[in-house]
Amino acid sequence: MKRVVLTGNGLSVALNKEFSLEGITKRFFDRLTEEHRTFIEHHMQNKYNQRDFEEAIASIELAYEMLKHYSDFLSLEKGKRFMSSYNLQSGNFEEHIDAIQNIIYEYTAAILDLIDGNVKKEAIDEKLDGFVQWLLETIDNSSEIDLFTLNFDLLLETILLTYYSKRDFADFHFRGGKWQPIDNEYRFYFGPDRSRQIHPENYAKGVRLHHLHGSLSSFKDLSDGRLFKITTESLRNSDVYKKIFDLKVIPSIVTGGGKSLKVQQEPFSYYYNEFKKKMVIEKNLCDELYIVGYSFRDNHINNAIKERLKISRRRENPIPLKLVIVDYALSEEDKQKFIDIVNKELGIPKKESLTINDDVFYFEGANSIK
Repeated sequence: MKRVVLTGNGLSVALNKEFSLEGITKRFFDRLTEEHRTFIEHHMQNKYNQRDFEEAIASIELAYEMLKHYSDFLSLEKGKRFMSSYNLQSGNFEEHIDAIQNIIYEYTAAILDLIDGNVKKEAIDEKLDGFVQWLLETIDNSSEIDLFTLNFDLLLETILLTYYSKRDFADFHFRGGKWQPIDNEYRFYFGPDRSRQIHPENYAKGVRLHHLHGSLSSFKDLSDGRLFKITTESLRNSDVYKKIFDLKVIPSIVTGGGKSLKVQQEPFSYYYNEFKKKMVIEKNLCDELYIVGYSFRDNHINNAIKERLKISRRRENPIPLKLVIVDYALSEEDKQKFIDIVNKELGIPKKESLTINDDVFYFEGANSIK
């Protein structure tokens, strides 16, 4: 039995309410200087929600992209003619571009610093015991299981490391050399092929963990472009986020707008392609898909799921799919709103629309999945 588990922000919020986008963003804005807060708010339009971190980052990215696009234009011959025709002088746009890009990195590091340390085994045992029991049973009874998380936290990783050996699952990294700036702790480089060669035991049980949008412990080395992760202990003992520019690294995560474009970059393109294989390529199709705490806000994820559902509904040689969706809506009105979103985002035909009476939905939270 081939299974896929996809988890979103709702699962983390079930563990700790501080993980809600509204809560994280409020704490994030509270930490900003007045100049930085004003910079963000100036670039937000009315449609932006200032309590949503992703929209805050998207607004900064928009300013960066527009300024860079204009600067690139001025560097061309036609740009120089444009300046000449209006008697314009070339400004120090490169410095502005670098400054805004650094702000993006600073803010990303700051938000990860806020999230870090809030995943604790004691809380998992207390608040997610039913989900954990179900997950362990599901892993043990699967021929293959791929765990995909959209969250930056290390919740799924913590569960796996608590109940299994590091040898029992694959995360597509291999151990590199020691990193002198953080007391000679090891770095683990991203490299699926190399990882499989060096650590075949990690792949033997068919348990694979994918951080679709990156994680707290993942970084890109600006000196050589290599992607790597460090252990949670190294992350906390070394205060990496507080000295990120001294270390010449940036967080390797997907935030803000244009997610569909960002997931074309490594390592996200690899993780997303693996997810898509389970949804589209017949020899790799999953038999069961469990979705926990996902808001259906990411088009690239929705589109892949949509294709798997089409295969299950086609007239000739359909391949069935067991679909389970767990959410936290409480009122009947909120439940129906959520179901309407699912039907719309997954392109389900009206005559086959999912309803509240279907076995697909569980609205009692993550523990109800057991």
